[in-house]
Amino acid sequence: MRLFLLYLPALLGSAAPALAQGQYNPSELPKEFVILQSTHDYAIALASARQAATRLARPLNLHGYRPNKTTGLSASQEECEKSGCRYPCYWPRGQDLNEQSDDISIEFSTSHAGLAKGYYIVVAASGVPHSAALRRTLARVQRLYPTAYAKTTAVGFGCVQTKK
Repeated sequence: MRLFLLYLPALLGSAAPALAQGQYNPSELPKEFVILQSTHDYAIALASARQAATRLARPLNLHGYRPNKTTGLSASQEECEKSGCRYPCYWPRGQDLNEQSDDISIEFSTSHAGLAKGYYIVVAASGVPHSAALRRTLARVQRLYPTAYAKTTAVGFGCVQTKK
């Protein structure tokens, strides 16, 4: 048992300090996002995301989500029901423990702990907080988007059905 506890920080990687400090619930995963823009207007976020995908030569991945007055974003009714969730529903980016991605997406801030509520955020990358890969991505993104920044947040597991 002691041997396991000695290796626990290595197993958790850079998430260990955040988890040790008790900043996250057991049902949340610490993630860091590279954010290009935040807006209350989905049309503006979509135009920015499309432009960023072109300028950064990265794929645009909207996950099939559309704006929704109840949850901010939602999958289709069919997709929600197929996954066992009530419509409307939304799966926030970053639920995979090892996920490190630099595709462009639009996320809804209310679904992420520590972000101002009610915004569509244009995300250029996500991954393990404070990782070298994310720092390199941020530096690359800031060459074209000097106001881009990295923000650590907590991502819950499963579908979100919270109200806006």
